[in-house]
Amino acid sequence: MAFEINSEIAGSRTAGGDAYNKPPVEVAVEGVVFVSDRNDIRSFWECGEICVVVEKRRLYWRQKGEWYMKKNVLLFSHQLKVGGAPAVLCEMGKILCKMYNVVVLSPADGVMRREFEQNGMEVIISGEITDDLRQIIVQEFDFAVANTTLALPFVIKLMDQMQIYWWIHESSLVYDGRQGMKEYYQFAAEYAKIFAAGHVAAANFYHFYGIKTQILEFGLEDSYIPQHECKKHDEINIICPSTICELKGQDLLVQAIVKMKPELRGKCRFIFLGELRTDNAREYEMVKKLNDEYENVELYPLQERKKLLELYYDVDVVVAPSREDATPATIVEGLMYHKICLCSSGTGVSRYLKDGWNGYVFENRNEDDLKNKLEYIVCNYKEQEQVRERGREVYDTIYSYDIFERNVLNRIGK
Repeated sequence: MAFEINSEIAGSRTAGGDAYNKPPVEVAVEGVVFVSDRNDIRSFWECGEICVVVEKRRLYWRQKGEWYMKKNVLLFSHQLKVGGAPAVLCEMGKILCKMYNVVVLSPADGVMRREFEQNGMEVIISGEITDDLRQIIVQEFDFAVANTTLALPFVIKLMDQMQIYWWIHESSLVYDGRQGMKEYYQFAAEYAKIFAAGHVAAANFYHFYGIKTQILEFGLEDSYIPQHECKKHDEINIICPSTICELKGQDLLVQAIVKMKPELRGKCRFIFLGELRTDNAREYEMVKKLNDEYENVELYPLQERKKLLELYYDVDVVVAPSREDATPATIVEGLMYHKICLCSSGTGVSRYLKDGWNGYVFENRNEDDLKNKLEYIVCNYKEQEQVRERGREVYDTIYSYDIFERNVLNRIGK
């Protein structure tokens, strides 16, 4: 049986000590299945001077008298629907899996569960953090990563029991009605180490709660395949994939499309991917009405991320008309796939885009400027190749998986 242990990065502790001298290591153990239930199941393997013990969720091994342990990490997501926040948390989880055992906890199930599980992460669904669950978390996990400001109850429940890293993504609109929560966030910030997924999220968190954060831009694994066959199409395919709501600004895009010159609008195929949120029926009805009135406007439910990535091959332009968005994952994906990307100045990614150079940025909340940018892209579509390639450079230098991986491993769990 083969074991691979890198002594330079292996986390070690002596038989009688509790201190970890070095970070933990990913250990390749043939035939080992991590036990996910909470029974005292133990398995032993011996090979020469190496002994491996799997107990509960923990993997221990002894080599030449030294004990090593692979640490357990808990990721908390407020929900598992298709969306940017769970998607980028999954990317972080894939990175942490290289060093740790990773488990995901969420109060609400959703289709993203499959993606976490397919990448080797166990998923636990629990509506609340009961005292019993809290005790299990403290006993079995070495640190936790809480995702979005909605993780506040999770953070407060565990902050004095374990190290918590808190990743903030929210726009300013999310803080409406939460001013009374300021003291709770400030209290939690004394215990948690807080990161913001971009400068917009950092500025908002400081503005509303007076809490400074470090920047941890997310990155996405490069799934673009240059040799992938694309369907031939005469029209310019323009996609807007996002939950349909006021914050995401689909109503601005609807108004811009209506205002476009008919001969230019007719050269396009507009694809909305989104779902109705009960508190934003107005925006959904606007998109649905546009879909009913124009043959070249299509409306579909949000897709699983794997299907969405496949769609990008047949898309020409990706639009994020958000009134505010720390970093729209769909624009990062568009840059990755060499697409023409158009976003509002209210998005965090806009700071990296120079209008007409590596993408397009329209004035936030201005449907006329959005209309003008759409018409310019249609009129000059054949001259956009350099814009596409320079856009890809933004992904490579800011949002690449390698950069994200380095930042995560240098900041989380240290």
